[in-house]
Amino acid sequence: MIVEKDTSASTKRGAKRSDEWERVKALVEDGKADAIVSRHYDRMYRVPWDLEDLVDLVEAAGVTLAAAQAQGVLDLSTPSGRLAARIGAVVARNETEMRVERQVLGHQRRRESGRPFWSTRPFGFERDGRHREAEAEALRQAYRDALTGVSLWSIAKDWNAPGLLSPHGKEWRSSNLRGILLKPRNAGIQTYSQWVEKPDGKRVRLTEETGAGNWEAIVSEGMFRALVRYLIDPERNTGGGKRKALLSGVVRCSKCQAVATQGWSKKNAAGERYRIYSCSGGRCITCPADALDSFVVRKVIGKAEEWNAAPATDAADEGQEAELLAEETAASERRTALAEMFAVGDIDASTLRTGINRCDADLTKIRAELADLAAERVRVDLGDVEYLWEELDYEDPDRIDYVRTVVMQVCERVELMPRGRGVRAFKPGHCRITFRNP
Repeated sequence: MIVEKDTSASTKRGAKRSDEWERVKALVEDGKADAIVSRHYDRMYRVPWDLEDLVDLVEAAGVTLAAAQAQGVLDLSTPSGRLAARIGAVVARNETEMRVERQVLGHQRRRESGRPFWSTRPFGFERDGRHREAEAEALRQAYRDALTGVSLWSIAKDWNAPGLLSPHGKEWRSSNLRGILLKPRNAGIQTYSQWVEKPDGKRVRLTEETGAGNWEAIVSEGMFRALVRYLIDPERNTGGGKRKALLSGVVRCSKCQAVATQGWSKKNAAGERYRIYSCSGGRCITCPADALDSFVVRKVIGKAEEWNAAPATDAADEGQEAELLAEETAASERRTALAEMFAVGDIDASTLRTGINRCDADLTKIRAELADLAAERVRVDLGDVEYLWEELDYEDPDRIDYVRTVVMQVCERVELMPRGRGVRAFKPGHCRITFRNP
């Protein structure tokens, strides 16, 4: 017996059926089977073109067709039998199309209503869209921490310690935590997913934002977009695990702008090696790691008092955020209006593409500005950092994460400068720091 499980019998014209069905046809064509028995005839065909292939198979091999949940044997060797089968195929095809239409209309009504539609309870929420407050607060803190440089590994460890597990009861790792933080629903954004077939026949799941949901957001849209941009940055060097270097992935090469990573120097005359930061774009600049760490931290300590004295938020920022959100809504509505005008024939495809591209460019620009604004407003209280360098423990990932967070909070950019030929010792001119405005 060949089992065809969780596979639709409906196919597009010219598309291949499942491997199991192809095995059945091969057995018949090779003369190793003289009958095909299924639960119902619509497991053999649900579209007219598959039926015609089956008619050809019956005529060529003389195979008998039968179904456990149907009366009699399907005889495709006679005109009346083929007529009955073709009528059945047309009816089955119509049922499939009606079901798809109902599903599309249902998804459309759900999108328009903004109601949450979650098959399982998502982290941070109840099924009806209300917040599960302990999880929601953990998410808020995770967004703030991640934007200030705390590793996902450390955040996951902090969640696991008090038993704050996923809705499926699993502990957190960097990978599944990253997936949760990238969910638009955390910012109250509704999404719609659908499977799309690519030209090579493979099906991919595409997710698009469809507007604001009617549930309360856990974090602001700006903070969400700021973290998305941070997490998907291809140059962000985290490895997803414990921090092993203070400035790895933070400091950049002033020549090629590639991030610098920690490595080891060549052995000296005494056979010793020491930690270095080197440009990941081709090692065009290297620098002793201990000296650079010490220099950057001492500069940050000198800025801490000025930073802590600055106000955390600015009323002008809140007004700018409201304006950007209004502009985003307007651009999204223009995009929707264009699609509706094309559907009724008011504009042609060329006008639609031009308008959609313009709206998408506007949305990209607005969302980037929202992300910038949110990233600038995320602050941590540096507290008393006078002993920041003394407290750094390279064997303790938590301490590395804390000092790294302070550095990323105060410094907008840390760059390695050329040291000159033959110069081994580190000097202040070998590092250029651009500080953020407090």
